[in-house]
Amino acid sequence: MPSEALVKQIFSVASFVILLVSLGAAGTSLGLLQANTDNGVRCFFFVSYTQAMNTSLVNYNVPTCKLGIASATIAIICLALLTAIELFSLLFEINAKTLIAKILQIGFFSGSILFLFITTVVVSAGWGKTCATNKNITKTGADTYFDCTGPQYLSGLGPLAPNGAEIITAAAFAGIGVLLTIVALVLFIVKQMKSKTNYGNLTPNN
Repeated sequence: MPSEALVKQIFSVASFVILLVSLGAAGTSLGLLQANTDNGVRCFFFVSYTQAMNTSLVNYNVPTCKLGIASATIAIICLALLTAIELFSLLFEINAKTLIAKILQIGFFSGSILFLFITTVVVSAGWGKTCATNKNITKTGADTYFDCTGPQYLSGLGPLAPNGAEIITAAAFAGIGVLLTIVALVLFIVKQMKSKTNYGNLTPNN
């Protein structure tokens, strides 16, 4: 049967690897969003029928793109801090013991999950709305020349942003980041519970 120290080490390694992968997923999501929205300047989320038919518009609902990018950025900061803390804990075999340290870590976990979830919802719902709008316009007989699953081509020029496949991938990676961070949070809670149990077993009875 593995010793308590070995079990703790396994939990720490698993948490670090999961957080690192989650950080990579969040970073990929942010990079794809920035590339396809010119860092939030050119937005194509939640495009309505009226907006799509207005040929003078080149940007649509810019705040939603900025929200998605800002949320992903905050999540990455939280995940980077968590990953660094877990690496430090792994290398020096130090576990969060004070209540403040534990609350801070749980806060970083919660922030990562919340903001990645916001990015997932904004990107998936925003792009879904835009694609549904253009699909409805196509049904009326008009040609929108809009590709929901690939890059855009305009008057022989292209490929141009936004690339539908990349935006869908950005939403998917943000969602994967949410799931992985939840798993890492569960491992963190279990590790803290085991540490508390071990401390209780080592405390002499009066």
